[in-house]
Amino acid sequence: MQFTLGWFAHPIFKDGNYPQIMIDQIGEKSKLQGFPQSRLPIFTREERKQLLGSSDFIGLNHYTSKVVSHAVGNHEVVSCAEDRDVKLDYDPTWPNSGSVWLRPVPPGMRMLLNWVKDEYRNLPVYITENGVSDTAGNLDDLHRMYYYKHFINNVLKAITLDGCKVEGYYAWSLMDSFEWTVGYSEKFGVCAVDFADKNRRRTMKSSAHFLRRIFADNGFLKDGNPWYDVPDAKHYTGQR
Repeated sequence: MQFTLGWFAHPIFKDGNYPQIMIDQIGEKSKLQGFPQSRLPIFTREERKQLLGSSDFIGLNHYTSKVVSHAVGNHEVVSCAEDRDVKLDYDPTWPNSGSVWLRPVPPGMRMLLNWVKDEYRNLPVYITENGVSDTAGNLDDLHRMYYYKHFINNVLKAITLDGCKVEGYYAWSLMDSFEWTVGYSEKFGVCAVDFADKNRRRTMKSSAHFLRRIFADNGFLKDGNPWYDVPDAKHYTGQR
């Protein structure tokens, strides 16, 4: 976490500098690699002063989680991935999605929010991206409804049970769009886009109606609204 989120958040929300574990490990590996000084830049006193407290909320993009274990990196390879000394894996029981890197793990959202709360004085958090992909483009996208139901529920638990200050949630995304190197093949939208139509006709998927119901109710109501009756993980049908 310190080599990913902490890399950017620590200087702004903690003490104006990189996490100590980054300073120590990259400094040591830089020596072994023959560099005259650490590959990790050193902030000046003025830079640290400018960075610290320069934002009053934390924005988080979260899609998936990984299983992390200790593994000594290869110091002969100059890489931030090798600097971390960890091995990243997926649990084979986790469901797939339309992206090779994205496995839905709803409890990971709650764990992340609690880590941020404990590490950064429980500052206000906005979840700026959260969503799941598919390649089929089905309008009846039960897998996406499952994803949003359980991820939003874990946000709710983090707020009500753990005291996390989550003040906003943004689903990714409103419409299918161009996704980096995979183009239009991976679809994250709750609205489908017909890219063969010159007018780019949009059609709401089931997940759009599902989210609209949750947002209108400002959460999950106790009356057993049928819109919340979404299959659990064993019925998950995210496609590759």
